[in-house]
Amino acid sequence: MARIGGAPLEHAAGGLRRGLFAGDVTTDPVPTAPRRGRVRRWTYVAAGDARTLVGAAVVDLGAVGVAFAFATVGGVTATWERTLPLSRGVRVGAVPGHGAGARAGGGSILLGGDGSIDLDVPTAVGRLRADVRSTDQVTPATLATRTPGGGWNVTRKAAGTPVAGEVHLGRGPEVALGPEAGGWSDWTAGRQDRRTTWRWAAGAGVATDGRRVGINTSTGMNGQEDGEDVVWWDGVPHRLQVSDLAPADTDPTGEWQVRGPGTDLRLATAGVRSADERLVVVTSAYTQPFGRWTGTLAGPDGTATAVTMAGVAEDHLAVW
Repeated sequence: MARIGGAPLEHAAGGLRRGLFAGDVTTDPVPTAPRRGRVRRWTYVAAGDARTLVGAAVVDLGAVGVAFAFATVGGVTATWERTLPLSRGVRVGAVPGHGAGARAGGGSILLGGDGSIDLDVPTAVGRLRADVRSTDQVTPATLATRTPGGGWNVTRKAAGTPVAGEVHLGRGPEVALGPEAGGWSDWTAGRQDRRTTWRWAAGAGVATDGRRVGINTSTGMNGQEDGEDVVWWDGVPHRLQVSDLAPADTDPTGEWQVRGPGTDLRLATAGVRSADERLVVVTSAYTQPFGRWTGTLAGPDGTATAVTMAGVAEDHLAVW
C-alpha cells in the first residue's frame, strides 16, 4: 500500500495542478482555477465512538445554503436541517483552516478547521448539543481533479483524528466520547458539474491492535484520475484500493459495504438522513445512513486488519 506523498496545492498554467497529495489547502483555489460554472463550497465534520456519533455540515451553493446536524446518543437518533435562500446565515471558509458556521431556525453550528464541533440545534427529540475537540492532528489528504462534465473540484479530507468531547440530546444525560473516539472531516470547493452524483463512505476508530484508523472513499464526482480513496493509520494517509462501495442489498438506508484487497467493511446503520428536495434552482436527492463500520481494512503492508469505526455512507444526486 502506497503512502501518499506530500506536495503543495500548486497552480499550473491554465488551471490547478491535479492529483492526490498529503497536506493541507492553505490558499483559496477558486480565484486561479477555471471559471466555468458556479462555485460551491462545504465543510462536514463528524466524530464518534462505538456508542455515540455526532456530525454536522455547512454548505454554500450560492443560490442556496444548507446546514444540518445528526447524532445517535444512548440508542436515540436525531437529525436537524435547514435550507437557506441565497446562503444567508451560512459561512464556509475559503480554506479548511477558516472553519464554517451557520445560524438558522433556532440552531447554531460552528465547525473548526481542526475537526472541532460546537453545535446547539433543536430536533424532534429535544435539543442536540455537542462540544467536540481534536486532541491531536492527522495529515490531511487533498485531491484536485477534473469532474466528468468538464468542471473541477478540490477536496481536503482527514480521518482518524483523535477527539474528546461531550454530546447531550434532549432529556438524556450528557455523554462523553470514549478514548477510542475518532473524527473525520471534508472540506470541498469547486465548480462541479451541474448534474453530479456520488457515493461516499467515511469513518474513524481503532484497530484491534490499538492503532488509530480512518477511511475516506468515494465514486462519482471525485472518482476521476487519482480518486480520493484513502486510509489513515496513526495519522498517516495511504492510498486505499476499493473495488466496491455500495449498499449490501438494494436498500440504501440499510447495511453498506466497502471492499477491496485486504478490506471488507460493513456499516450497521443506527440512523439515516434522507431527502428528495426539488427546489427552483437545486435538486438534492440523497440517502445518508450513519452508524458503525466493522470488518477489516488493509494495513500499510496490505495485511487485512480488524477495525471498528464510527462512520457514514452516502448516495447522492445533486442538480445544482
